[in-house]
Amino acid sequence: MKYSYARIATVFVLMLSLLLTACSDTPTTAPGATAAKYSLRYVNFKVYDPVYVGIDKGFFSKYGLQVEIIGDSLGGPTAIQAVSTGRAEAGLSSIPAIINAAASGIPVMGVTDIQSAVGDQPLEEYFVKDPAIKSVKDLKGKRVAVNLWKSSFHYTAIMALEKAGFTEKDVEFVLIPFERQAAALASGQVDMIGLMQPYTAFAKAEQGQQLIPLFTAFDVFGKKQFTVHFVNSIWAKYNSEAASAFANGIADSVAWIEANQDEAKPIIAKYTGVEAKYIPTYHFQPDARVVPEDAQFWLDYMLKRGDITASWLKPEDFVTNRYNQKAIR
Repeated sequence: MKYSYARIATVFVLMLSLLLTACSDTPTTAPGATAAKYSLRYVNFKVYDPVYVGIDKGFFSKYGLQVEIIGDSLGGPTAIQAVSTGRAEAGLSSIPAIINAAASGIPVMGVTDIQSAVGDQPLEEYFVKDPAIKSVKDLKGKRVAVNLWKSSFHYTAIMALEKAGFTEKDVEFVLIPFERQAAALASGQVDMIGLMQPYTAFAKAEQGQQLIPLFTAFDVFGKKQFTVHFVNSIWAKYNSEAASAFANGIADSVAWIEANQDEAKPIIAKYTGVEAKYIPTYHFQPDARVVPEDAQFWLDYMLKRGDITASWLKPEDFVTNRYNQKAIR
């Protein structure tokens, strides 16, 4: 299908108008609270998210920002769609999903860390139930659960298969949300699942020794950043102070979490609905910074697979630390 330049320009102007007016939809201020200078709508995805701490502890309001959580996203692509159409200004997504969006011309920019394999935290953990499955080579012909297509968990599982001499065609991938994967494994619906916190801790507590660890992200490629908070890059260009308030509030939240792990757990529990006893300690990149080298890692892999063809794309086109003052000081 061919599109005229005039039609493309019209669509772009309409989208820009939506995005620039979106920030004026200020959410209701709580009784007795000081009116915020900026507002931002954030697409919810119930994982261990420092945004919850930023709201609860007032780290965003410190910078004059009021964050409104909207919806319950199924994952990064849904959040990207909401942000790109002006229904929200920010969300979270895996770096591969952000790369896909950027390669398609969607204005998204990763600004802070939320999920990384760091320290002794592999983040991505893969489990089986059948004791006969002792290595990745035993997965041939098996059913493997992933939360999203062409996202970090999907790609990590494919990389593990490739290291074992297989391809993704040697298994059957099944799309199942994190919260349903443990039950799917227990019932025999799938043979392997991939989880992140707090779902990992909950599954381990619920299934005990029946949940057999097979490999982690560390085993596949070591320490890497997987997922970041992102903003609409056009909105951020015209609302740089609000974008900075968002990134700085997250950086402050991360610093507080690192120093107050036990106090953070009930906050995360309140927003995710997962009992605090299942919330583990959680770590982030220093100052919540994004890691361009890790963004390049995911970009190179997707280009190698042919999942994107935008050879011109560079990490600076879809991730930046410019709004996070702690990361650039």
